[in-house]
Formats: sequence, C-alpha cells, structure tokens
Amino acid sequence: MNQHAKAIGAVIVGNTIFGFSFIFSKMALQITLPSVLIAVRFVMAFITLNLIVVFGRMIRVPDGQGGKRPLVEFSLRGKPLRNIILLALFQPILYFLCESYGIVYTSAAFAGTIIAVIPVAGIVFDVLIMHSKVRLRQVICAVLSAVGVAITTIGAEGMKSSVLGLLILLGAVAAGALFYVFSKKSGDDYNPLEQTYVMFALGSLVYTVFALVQCRGQYSELIFSALAQPQFIISVLYLSVVSSVTAFICLNYGTVRVTVSEASIFANLTTVISIIAGVVFLHEVFTPFQIVGAVIILISVFFANRQQATGLETSDQI
Repeated sequence: MNQHAKAIGAVIVGNTIFGFSFIFSKMALQITLPSVLIAVRFVMAFITLNLIVVFGRMIRVPDGQGGKRPLVEFSLRGKPLRNIILLALFQPILYFLCESYGIVYTSAAFAGTIIAVIPVAGIVFDVLIMHSKVRLRQVICAVLSAVGVAITTIGAEGMKSSVLGLLILLGAVAAGALFYVFSKKSGDDYNPLEQTYVMFALGSLVYTVFALVQCRGQYSELIFSALAQPQFIISVLYLSVVSSVTAFICLNYGTVRVTVSEASIFANLTTVISIIAGVVFLHEVFTPFQIVGAVIILISVFFANRQQATGLETSDQI
C-alpha cells in the first residue's frame, strides 16, 4: 500500500471513529454538562498521551542498523511554535467552543447542515493558504457532500436558526477547515503524536478552566458524581482514548500526506457513520431522507478521490 492510500485510510478511520462518538456523548450528557464532559474527555486524552510517551520511550526496538531506538519518537524541544499553536487553537479549542454555542442558538439539524460546509471551506483555504491546485471534481463533490448532509436533516427537529447562531457556526466551519491546514503545516516539524499531544495539552487546560468556572458551587453534583458513574466513565474512555487520541493521530498522520482538500472531503463521512450507529445501537428510525443523503455523501467522497486513485489526468484543475 502506497503512502497516499495509507493516508486516505487513516483519514477515513479517524472520521469513522468520530461517527460513533455521538452515542457515547449522548450517554455522558444524560449525567452532566457539556463543559464537564469536554473537560474530562480532554484531560483523560492528555493523560493517555503522556502514558504513551512515557512507556513508548522506555520500550526499545531495533532501528534496522544494528542498534535500538525508542518505540515512540517524541520531542517538542527547539521546534517552531507558531503552526502547532494555531493547530491547537483551531482544533480543539475554537471548533468545540463554536460548535457547542452554535447549537445553543440554532437547532442540531441546522448546525449539522452548516458544519457540513467544512469540506468546501477546506478547498477555499487550500487554494488561498496552501496555494494548492484543486480539481473541479473536488469542488462539485464537496458541495454535493454538504447537500447530502442537509438532506439527512429533513424531517428532523425544526431548522431553528438565528443570525448569532449562524455566525458562531461559521466560526466552527472556519476552525474545522483551518485544522486541516495547520495540521499539514505543523506536520513539517512535528510527528502525529506530537501534534495531538500539543492539541490536547492546550485543550485540556482551556476547557478545565471553563468547566470549573461554569460549575462553581456545584462541583459535587456536576463533576464528582459524574465521575462515580460507570456509564459516564465508559463514555469518556471512548471519547478520550479512541475518539480523541486515536482519531486525531490518524487525522494528523493522513493530512500531512494528502492535500487539505482531499482530507477535508471525508469530514462528512461522520454523518453517515452517526446515522448507521444510531440505527444499529440506539434503534433509531432510518428515514428515506437519511438514506438518500447518506448515499449522496458516499458517492461524493468516492468520486472526489477516484481520479487521483486511478491515475487519470488532472485536466479539471482550477
């Protein structure tokens, strides 16, 4: 398997993991506030990353030259900070903040439709910031993918919206797309583990402070009681170890090796996986609109990447 195929596979794995995360988020949010869930999730993810670093550096493996090297390569010393700080700022800090508050001022259906524009924004930033050549096919498929997500929301809760909510959600779209840009930029100096480590170091700091401020006077009811419940712990273990550490390492690995446009088009696969997971595990109804929307998303993702995969000429570049 070549490097491009491995990168695409990693991006698909990361977004598939995100698709299942909503089940565990629903379980955890029955117990406590979103800010508490995010803070505990990020702190546990950061602890997991530290364990990986500590034990990974203790384990020695052959280096192919007769010596041995650490299983995990990790060093932040002396590396440029600008791109890695911007990476952490956009994802997870600004993205989670804007998405959470965007839903407060709109509806989940409306928010999901706006968030689906991330692949389109990814293409715009890919051209403006990365100066990449983008294929017309990618643009069309990114737009169709967003349309597919919009169709899946038909028949869901009312499409409540507001100007403030829309502006906040557009901030989430920008942050989500810029994550792919700065994952690629910071990947020149940091490996995927180092990128993910910095992301969750800053994310856990910001959201722990946020949760402590929001829960002041109610720490026992909102934080300690949640940590005592198995349902919450199981949910957070998935959200932190799998949906944070594993998924973002996969995305950071893949984004470095493909263009921003290629990586971001897979973001809407999360919607398809979420629908399937809801039907299979929560016995939710699979509506005709969801079927049509999911098919459109899958077809869009397939054709957006088919040309390069088959080695055809890129005569439709713009």
